[in-house]
Amino acid sequence: QLQNSTFVTCPVQMAELRPVLFTSTSLGRAAEVGHSACSSAYPCFRRGKSAADSWVRNGLLVASSLGSTSAVARRRLDKRPGKRFHRIARYGMAYGDEFVGEEVDKELAESLQARTFESLDFDFVLQKLQSLCYTARAAEMAVNPADLMAGSAAEARDLFGMVLELTNLEDEDLELEHRLDISAEVEACSKGGVFEEEDAEKVAECLEAFLRLRNGLAMAAQRGLQIPLLMEISSKIELPDELLDVMLEAFVDGELSEKKFPEIKESRERLRFLEDACGAKLREVLASGKYQRYLEDDGYSKFGKRFVLSVKSEFKSKVGKTLDESRTGRTAYVEPYELTEMGQEIEQLNQELKLTIRRILSVMSSAVARSVNGIRTCLEAAAKIDLARARLFLGEDLQGEIPDVRDEGIISCRQARNPCLVLRERSKVVSYKLQIGDPTQGLIISGPNAGGKTVLLKTMGLLALLARCGIPVPGGEAPRVDFFKVVLAEVGDMQTIVDDLSTYSAHLVASRIMLSVTKTSKKRSLVLVDEAGTGTDPQQGAALAQAIIEAFLESGARVVATTHCLQLKSWAMEDNRTETVAMEYKDGKPTFRLAQNAIGESHAMETALRLDLPKKLVARAEKLLSEDQQTLLVLQRQAEKAEQEFMAQTEQAREAEAEAREAKEALEEQADALQRREEGILEMEVDLAKRRELMRKQLQADFKAKWKTQERRLEEVVKRLKEEAVQNGARFKVAGDALEELRIEKDHEAEAAYQEEVRKRSEPILLKPEDKLGIGDWVMILSQSGSGSPWRGSKAFVQSASDPRLVTVALHGSYNTLMLPKTELARTSAPIKPKKPVSGNKHYRKEGKAAPMRDYSKMGW
Repeated sequence: QLQNSTFVTCPVQMAELRPVLFTSTSLGRAAEVGHSACSSAYPCFRRGKSAADSWVRNGLLVASSLGSTSAVARRRLDKRPGKRFHRIARYGMAYGDEFVGEEVDKELAESLQARTFESLDFDFVLQKLQSLCYTARAAEMAVNPADLMAGSAAEARDLFGMVLELTNLEDEDLELEHRLDISAEVEACSKGGVFEEEDAEKVAECLEAFLRLRNGLAMAAQRGLQIPLLMEISSKIELPDELLDVMLEAFVDGELSEKKFPEIKESRERLRFLEDACGAKLREVLASGKYQRYLEDDGYSKFGKRFVLSVKSEFKSKVGKTLDESRTGRTAYVEPYELTEMGQEIEQLNQELKLTIRRILSVMSSAVARSVNGIRTCLEAAAKIDLARARLFLGEDLQGEIPDVRDEGIISCRQARNPCLVLRERSKVVSYKLQIGDPTQGLIISGPNAGGKTVLLKTMGLLALLARCGIPVPGGEAPRVDFFKVVLAEVGDMQTIVDDLSTYSAHLVASRIMLSVTKTSKKRSLVLVDEAGTGTDPQQGAALAQAIIEAFLESGARVVATTHCLQLKSWAMEDNRTETVAMEYKDGKPTFRLAQNAIGESHAMETALRLDLPKKLVARAEKLLSEDQQTLLVLQRQAEKAEQEFMAQTEQAREAEAEAREAKEALEEQADALQRREEGILEMEVDLAKRRELMRKQLQADFKAKWKTQERRLEEVVKRLKEEAVQNGARFKVAGDALEELRIEKDHEAEAAYQEEVRKRSEPILLKPEDKLGIGDWVMILSQSGSGSPWRGSKAFVQSASDPRLVTVALHGSYNTLMLPKTELARTSAPIKPKKPVSGNKHYRKEGKAAPMRDYSKMGW
């Protein structure tokens, strides 16, 4: 298998010693695909498989004659530091620059998929997702597409359904802030290992976190929240009672709980009692001064669980048992003879306590070992919930929406933005209107260099990948991104896929692999091709690119391609299966916006000038163009100039339209204000009429009340006079005259009160220059001369007061209109119609005449 491979070792400095791989189809031809620093002048050593295996064991990378395999091995080696790989291709034959073989195609397809993720910057999105995960297992799944991506449209909808359900939860419903990183501890137990105390506490905390997560979701469901998908996952968090009984509430402040394990409590209490007794005994010894002259200091310390004194080395045997010494050897740490027995007892109790703890930890380890599968299931369930929450958080960072996911190969977004740019730049990202799959299968993008074509291409691919991962997409309102089983991109230098080949040959191999993959997935395939038709002869490259794209379309795949080839642009305009879009180019620079149903020019010369290439060089390049190309360039610039003029005129028309619209709105506002004022005046008039009517009724009521009072008085007088009439008939006549005079006086008082009220209401109120008049206000004309003097003292109502100095009025009665200065008018009230006397007596005493005499003696009472 290795007979065609030549391994070369370069005798350079030892620090730079590296393996170099040469591949050949014959012993006479070699192509370097390894380290570029070596030279063929160095001696070569042909070795067999044993030598190759030896190099692998020593950490050297062995690659096959297939450059793609070495590229895969190197990339994976870079992504997984600390691991050593060797990949030996077992199948495949090299014929010139072509690679064939089923196994080779499979490896190249895997490499192309990895290259797709890398070229679309999908790894950057996954790293952001990983940073939002709490649990260790979810963080692993976040960067592993196999664990992250849905396998069907239904699964993708379920992933989005979980994200939607999470939006209904409160913070306390989802208690998941623990790392749950106990895989190593659980695996150790499954292989017969025994916990250390800190490991057991870590596992116990994780088990409690599992229960809090499950119980929090259960309580949310009991409140009526609809979270069926989350409940289905949380139902898998099920642990045996045997494990829970021994692990729950087993630790307090990092130690085994004395409440849960009484034997631990008993041992610790005995140990504390002995330590207290030792301390008391030691203090007693120190107080006695027995060893005072042998001590370095007056205090004591603890060596482990035993009490010691700091003693001078030459006197240590006189004090007790030496347990330790200082580095200098001048001080010995000695347990006094008085504490030897108690110290040994403390040591024994410590051993018993350790054995008890070890026994309990063994029981815990055995319980965990018997529940390994259940714990793994709980870890997976918690990781899925945590990953769903990370999807929600990332969707918020992307300002994304949950798309409609179906199985018809359609992408439809009104305001699609590149997810990576959104995560980096937030609100500065330009949005696109994207549509593919209905009605067209293909999208051909053209436009200037550095104009955003590749960004748009990557946006399409990332939207498809995000939808498959269940991450809300930045696609504007109500986006639709269907499930794509295959997303393959041919972006950048494809030599990283097939290192042995030229750039264009590598493109062709990648195209062949993509055609092979899309045969089965059909409309659920999304193929992204950057710079189609380049890398070789322009005409032949464009023809081959068109044929490849047509093959993709015939298979049912959705194709998005960028190109500068005029032949591809023309074909795309004529083919009903494709739509052409162009990146805008205005004012000598790209705008990064998308123009629908358009073809964009490359603007190579303008781009060169914009990037500060020497003008002389660009001018020379223009002269080197063919006559047709120069004519086309001139026409293109004229078209751009005409477009700029058109845009300027359009902008001027838009500004004029905006000004006219503003003026119209201002007039409408004035009309609305005038209408509101008229309505206000009408309301004021209605209110004034109501108030006038109310005042009239109040005056009438007051007058009637006074009249009733007078009538009662009169009735009392008449009653009294009637009684006296029987007794004094002759004097009744005089009383009748008095009664009549009383009635007449009362009528005069009522008339005087009425006239006074009329006078007060008709008295004019002098106007000042700054006073405001409204339409319908009543005024009195006070002109001494001029046009208003004939009507001095007349009342009129205001018809117009728009002029601050002149007022148009209409005379009361005749309704003739006059325009008078405001200073010649006085505010007054509306005219009041004269009323009849309120008294019921129609007989008034005339001047100089006495009232007629009446004979009341004959009247019937």
